[in-house]
Amino acid sequence: MIKRYVRQALAFLAITALLFGGAMWHRRHISAGQVRGQFAFEQTRDNIRQLGKIQMTTAEGGEVNIYYQNGDWFFKEAKDYFINVRSLSEFYNMANNSLIEAVRPANEADLKDKQLTSEAGTKIVTYDVAGNVLDEMIIGKHLTGASAYAYNPKSQDYYYIISDVGAFSGAPTDWIPYPLLTIDERMLRVIKTEKNTLSRMQINQMAAADSGMQRVLDVLSFISYDGVSVKSELLSNEARNIIPRKIEITMVGGLIYDFEIYKIEDLYWLGVTLKTDKVAHKEVPSFVKNNQKYFADWLFLMNTRQGRILYEM
Repeated sequence: MIKRYVRQALAFLAITALLFGGAMWHRRHISAGQVRGQFAFEQTRDNIRQLGKIQMTTAEGGEVNIYYQNGDWFFKEAKDYFINVRSLSEFYNMANNSLIEAVRPANEADLKDKQLTSEAGTKIVTYDVAGNVLDEMIIGKHLTGASAYAYNPKSQDYYYIISDVGAFSGAPTDWIPYPLLTIDERMLRVIKTEKNTLSRMQINQMAAADSGMQRVLDVLSFISYDGVSVKSELLSNEARNIIPRKIEITMVGGLIYDFEIYKIEDLYWLGVTLKTDKVAHKEVPSFVKNNQKYFADWLFLMNTRQGRILYEM
């Protein structure tokens, strides 16, 4: 009698093990371990402190490679310049929070329609600091809210709907920090050019009477740029003898923006140095120390209209 119960118990355990094993095999079989409710960027999320590189390729053929080094993130395609912190924050939000909401069988028509091919979507590959691939995903059409279609090339039979994609973008221009500078005209104390030294009162008077000064103030309020270059590289060879136009802008708190504007083959390049005057507020030196790295050794390709206005000032 006891033996019969033992045999029944062993048979039950064997069947249970078989069913459990089959379920686990089925789960692994479904899209390389990624199923509904799991994190879309699971390996990146689990190794977020070891994240060393993010590579993005867009449908337009643009490529973005950003990498972590010595406490900062840099944009390889922009001469290893610093990346847009907002764009990085949007990526981190997606990597940490995006869940697979639905799994659907994939076919060629679905992938094209939902922009999940390398030619139509944004391909994202993440690497750890040792260069090992963490995750690979193609982000396609966005849905209502923060969700989007996604496809893992390693699991060719399925595509996903994932959450919390939000405002993430792989477009190269979105990873360049914008604007370069915003200078509040209400805080201007002195503008010094090669022609004049203008006090706050003179600046206000000229802006009221002369549209030219108002255009200058409009430029200073939002200085954009279209590219960045290492100063020593750009000014090498024949360009090194080009003499820049200089503008010195002193703010109420004692912060000084020292501009050098180079005109090279009808393109305008801006160099910026941060300084302090003798009566600067106590917080200004630390501001200069913390932010000079964003400008030192760099030249920024200005919007042609903005560059011309400052160059001819």
